[in-house]
Amino acid sequence: MVFYVKMGKVPKLRHTFDDRNTLYREELFGEESFDGPYSLLYHLREPTRVAKLTKESKEQLVQSDDRFMHRHIHSDQVKTDGDFIKARTVLLFNSTINIGVSRVNRPHDSLYRNALYDELFFVHSGNGRIVSQFGILDFRKGDYVYIPKGTTYYLEPTGSVFLFFIQSRERIGVPRRYLNVYGQLREGTPYYSRDIRIPEFANPSDSRGTFTVKVDYGSYFMVETRDEDPFDLIGYDGYLFPFAINVDDMAPIVGKLHQPPPVHETFSGPSFMVGTFLPRKFDFHPRSIPISYYHSNIDTDEVLFYSSGNFMSRRGISPGSITLHVRGLIHGPQPGAVEASIGKTDTDEVAVMVEAYQPLMITAAAREVEDGAYMKSWYS
Repeated sequence: MVFYVKMGKVPKLRHTFDDRNTLYREELFGEESFDGPYSLLYHLREPTRVAKLTKESKEQLVQSDDRFMHRHIHSDQVKTDGDFIKARTVLLFNSTINIGVSRVNRPHDSLYRNALYDELFFVHSGNGRIVSQFGILDFRKGDYVYIPKGTTYYLEPTGSVFLFFIQSRERIGVPRRYLNVYGQLREGTPYYSRDIRIPEFANPSDSRGTFTVKVDYGSYFMVETRDEDPFDLIGYDGYLFPFAINVDDMAPIVGKLHQPPPVHETFSGPSFMVGTFLPRKFDFHPRSIPISYYHSNIDTDEVLFYSSGNFMSRRGISPGSITLHVRGLIHGPQPGAVEASIGKTDTDEVAVMVEAYQPLMITAAAREVEDGAYMKSWYS
């Protein structure tokens, strides 16, 4: 992340101890080997202590259709429920990212750690909390929740929670163009450091018993059985930790003429970007056409998750809809939408956009809830 955090007790100097009679076990929690962002975690006990390690199979991702075409997926109709681990359903994927939805209606009985993917959740509805070694992070509707790979945690919903998620093998970060040379968020960006919520640090646990951690390797789990609670941090400091930010705290960028999608960018990685369409004033030129223009997406596949509001560029869209617009096929407003947009002054839409620079494949779960007539929506 873009700011330094220090929580709990840490030694005065890194890689040292303050009191030989009270030695904390230091763990470097970092991405990109030793070159990426990191935090130093201080455990009461050895974090490597695992009594048993077993392998558990999981459902494989399989490409369901090799036709590259525009698609509309009714994600609210996906049969997904249960605990956080079981409820996740991947709808689109490539070699770098997974995109899907999850309806979580009960807590899971084990801890979870993703070994391969950074995770970004958008809370479409509901609320709850993420409990990790970093503490407790409450979330609510409209939140983005970021969890770096390697974090041990569990999700506890309050009632039912519906999530849109992106998993990335690459680091999910703040777009570089939003940062000055000192690493601060620049003036004029859609959000600032004070908008970002971090976990409330909790007292370390010294409990002993049986603790299960499911470590996700994409195609299978490695299951750790521990006899000591892994949530034993006495303190940590650094730049890598879970956080949340709510769309209500973001400030959309607007202009005299229609602004292209990159102005809505919220997060990015080397092979994708995540943008957020927010309630905003439209363009203020007296002859402006506020709706998006037609575009080819020559180098990207574009995904939109529609969360709330009036989506004026197309018919048949409702909260929970996901559209995929692929490279090589022109897309844009449906017939009549351009004319209908003229004179509109604002929009109340909330939507999440993912632009993937590698082609996205569709899964069988997505095909089951796909609108098969979507390609014809431009021909009427």
